[in-house]
Amino acid sequence: MAPLDDAPAGAAPAIDALLDWPADSLPSLTTLLALRRRWMAKDFADLRLEYEAAVARNGAPDTQARAEPMVQALPSAPGFQWMHRHIQDRTWRLCERIVDARADEIAEALRPTPGDLGTLEDTEGFEYPAYYTFDYHRQSGGIWREDLGAAIYLLGARIVHVGRNSDFQLHDQFVDEIELDRAPERILDLGCGFGKTTFSLKRRWPGAEVEGIDLADPCLKLGRKMATARGQAIRWRQADIERLPHEDGSADLAVITMVLHEMPESAIRASFAEAHRVLRPGGVLVTLENRLIGDPFRDTLLKWYSQLIDEPYWEPFRHLDIEEVARTAGFETARLDKWYIAGTDGPAAEADPRRWCTPWGRVTAVKGGAA
Repeated sequence: MAPLDDAPAGAAPAIDALLDWPADSLPSLTTLLALRRRWMAKDFADLRLEYEAAVARNGAPDTQARAEPMVQALPSAPGFQWMHRHIQDRTWRLCERIVDARADEIAEALRPTPGDLGTLEDTEGFEYPAYYTFDYHRQSGGIWREDLGAAIYLLGARIVHVGRNSDFQLHDQFVDEIELDRAPERILDLGCGFGKTTFSLKRRWPGAEVEGIDLADPCLKLGRKMATARGQAIRWRQADIERLPHEDGSADLAVITMVLHEMPESAIRASFAEAHRVLRPGGVLVTLENRLIGDPFRDTLLKWYSQLIDEPYWEPFRHLDIEEVARTAGFETARLDKWYIAGTDGPAAEADPRRWCTPWGRVTAVKGGAA
């Protein structure tokens, strides 16, 4: 392990500026956002009308499995699927061009300096789990092979949420809505990536020791630089959340955001067991993920969504009883709540079968015992 000591802020390069959208990329970005909005609105609505016509002729399927062949046979289905993959691939090509044009500057900005805040612990020769060495999201090279992959991922993540998360507002909301009996002293962000949720946790609880844990060393390097630019001293550690390098009962709060859907069930169960082990009695685990809607048509499209962007574990995850997973791991209580992005009409969209909906679910699991 190679920890880097805390140091005063001020010496870090402006990594956020290097990963902002250059002016000459804005027309392409605007086009991609417009295509994504059209796909979620008009293209979806057209497909829904075709589905309703098929239901009128043949009757309504009562399960997702029965809906799938009917939806796949709709005239607009191939075009709907093609457009989504086309948008995904164009997104990554744009992000790659932007990062490639600034590759030397970004590489220099990611180089450790005495002004970096917090600590970074990585492991030479770290072995990734077999399921992880895959190009999730169709991002060529993934986020774990080289440092620039993390920068490409950051740019792409801002497009995926159709402009609603460019400053990680979604993660701020998620963290701000966590309810605890007392302020946590030690917080673990499990599967932190480059720190979207980690920054929000440190912002809300600046006096707490916040640690971001991830498999991908490139993301941890980027996270530390971005945290330094925000004046946040955070501990970044390369580790597998199935085998955490922490003592029993050593944390008050653990969070997992947008990670579980990229893991097989065995890894999810192991990670919940580890979270339970490292939390103190009364400690809390909170997760944020997509869930099923319960509408066979839209749940079929969510399955397509995960397949078209090469997410092999996403669909099985949506059918997993995550509350049962938490209880089996030892948590005394576990509750799944619907969760909606502020500023959107999420509940209304979910209730209207003619509207696209990205359904979020928040799980809150509490470890038993006296606090």
